[in-house]
Formats: sequence, structure tokens, C-alpha cells
Amino acid sequence: MPNLSDISIQAEAARYALLRRLAPSIRHHLVGEFQPIGMVATMMDRRLQSEAPNLIHLRENSAAVGKLSRTAANTCMNLMSWLAPKKGAVTRLDSGVLDCLSLLTTECRFRGFVIVDQISDMPVEVSLMALRTVLPAALLALSDQQSGPADIVLTASMVDGGVALSVLRRPAERSADNSPGTDYRALTWSDVAALAQAESVGFTQSADTVQLTFLEAVHTSGLEG
Repeated sequence: MPNLSDISIQAEAARYALLRRLAPSIRHHLVGEFQPIGMVATMMDRRLQSEAPNLIHLRENSAAVGKLSRTAANTCMNLMSWLAPKKGAVTRLDSGVLDCLSLLTTECRFRGFVIVDQISDMPVEVSLMALRTVLPAALLALSDQQSGPADIVLTASMVDGGVALSVLRRPAERSADNSPGTDYRALTWSDVAALAQAESVGFTQSADTVQLTFLEAVHTSGLEG
């Protein structure tokens, strides 16, 4: 039986592999936040080159740059939290799942995967670190081991003491938009298991199904029961 240090080393290796796989998507989202700012700045520069700049338009552009900069800063801080979430931070399951999917949807679509989120109005809070670690790892492992396009369906249900998040893979007959190779190695079920254990998340897996159980989930006021 592996000792605790072996488990820790395996979890850290899996965490590094996961971050390497997420890095291209994080980079893409970071760059996307700054493109509108560059466009408005270019427009301001052109207007300033005129003999009689329109001050009203310049003020509007300046206000737009300020607003876009604040939005970009907030988004970048949120993206950086994938690398090191604040200790003890929590997130609603439904919105946290959406954050995970927004990071992975583009890559999955290029590889022929359609993610179907059937989690709606789930006002229960789970660990932000746990969700952002174990769910993306499970999604990537499912897609890495699928030879062709597939639908990936997410559902959730309340269980004793927590909430269970289920991920089902269903092969689909369609072509991928693109089939780029991954920038790093494929994720394995042993990676997912190590991360789940490190984050105190229950993990079971069969051929096409994964279940993640967050036993420390906290009900919010919007949830009955």
C-alpha cells in the first residue's frame, strides 16, 4: 500500500499535468481580455491625430478603456485563481461548473466533444479548489481516452452529506472541427484518483461514467431540504 508521501507526490505530479493541459486555454482567455482594450486604444490614437479631435468621443473612449481594464483585471485575477485558489474559498456548484466548462469548451469542441451541462439551479457550495481541480481532470481524462467525437453530459444530485456530480460520455457520429494533439501528456484515471483523494472528493469511474462526490458541500438558503 502506498504511503502518504507517495500519494502526495502522485497528486502533485497530476496537478502539474493538469495545469500544463489547462495553460493554453488560460492563455487564450487572458489574451482575449486585452484585445478590446487594444482596439479602443487604436481608435483613440487615430482620433488624436486629427487636426480637431472630438473631445466627446475621446472622453467616451477613455471611459471605455477604464471599464474594459477593470473587467480585464477582474477576469485575469479569476483566471490566476486556477493556479492557486484562495484557501478555503467556495463556489456554488452550478456556477463553478460553468467556470470549468468555459475554460475547456473550445478545446473540447475542436476535438469533437460537445459538453451538455444539465446542472441547473443547484445552490449548494463546494470547495473551489476541489471543483477546479478534480472536474477538469475528469473531463480531460474522459476525452483523452475517447478515440472519436462524443457528448459529455453533466448532472448533479444531492446525496447524504453532500452532492454527487456525474459525468457521462456518449460516443457521437460527427466529425471534429480540428484534431490537434495535446500540448502535454494525456491524463489518466490514476491522475484523477490522486487529485480526488488530495481534495477529499469521492471518486468512482466505469467505462463511460465518472462520479465525483463532494461530501463537504454546504447548502445555501436557496436550496430546499
